[in-house]
Amino acid sequence: MDQAKVKQFFDGNQYLENSHDRIVIRSLVVKDFLGRVENSRILDIGCGDGSLSLPLLNETNRMTLVDISDSMIRKAAARVPAALAANVTLINDSFEAIGDGERFDVILCVGVIAHVASVAALFAKIAKLLAPGGRLVVETTPKPFPLGKLLFPYYYLRNRLSANAAVYAKNRLTLPALLDYARGMGLEQLRAVRYSFPLPGMSHWPQSLKLRYTLFTLNNPLMSRFGSEHVLLFRRAPQ
Repeated sequence: MDQAKVKQFFDGNQYLENSHDRIVIRSLVVKDFLGRVENSRILDIGCGDGSLSLPLLNETNRMTLVDISDSMIRKAAARVPAALAANVTLINDSFEAIGDGERFDVILCVGVIAHVASVAALFAKIAKLLAPGGRLVVETTPKPFPLGKLLFPYYYLRNRLSANAAVYAKNRLTLPALLDYARGMGLEQLRAVRYSFPLPGMSHWPQSLKLRYTLFTLNNPLMSRFGSEHVLLFRRAPQ
């Protein structure tokens, strides 16, 4: 994984424009998973524009926002309320720049696994940073599951022919591998949701329609079973 290409990709506006529906859903899931968060140290790895973590910011919390993209960290900084700016630390770098001595009560790792140079290094870092009793929210799009494989030829050809094709190959972590990482870190799984089974031509839908469809796949028990995105909540046992 070439991190310079990752940075270039997220420095553009394409991601935010094309992923509005997923960002909204992820924010809703994070809020539902965590509820009211107070007196906590919060870390958002790959924070983007802060849509997921900044709603958790209040007078009692301390927050660290980390993103390799200059553009994303600027957007996140612009959204921090002036009255709470002293509670926020911004790191324009990879997750590896976070000091090993730091400890966090809540860690968000959403939309990150696909873009890091080493998934193993990412989880090793999280294992060092998550405090006893701390919670981790992690998202992944696993390797194609049986139903998803039916559409693989379509998406392969679309990406090969598209002028906006990704400039690097993304990591694809299986769900059992993710759960193995969690067990190795001594984490207990509390909750999990699935959503968004992409349809051919969906990228051309209006944002409002994509959002409605993605919400439907989250809330409908049958469609959720076939969702391509997984968001999981884990907790480390208190010491």
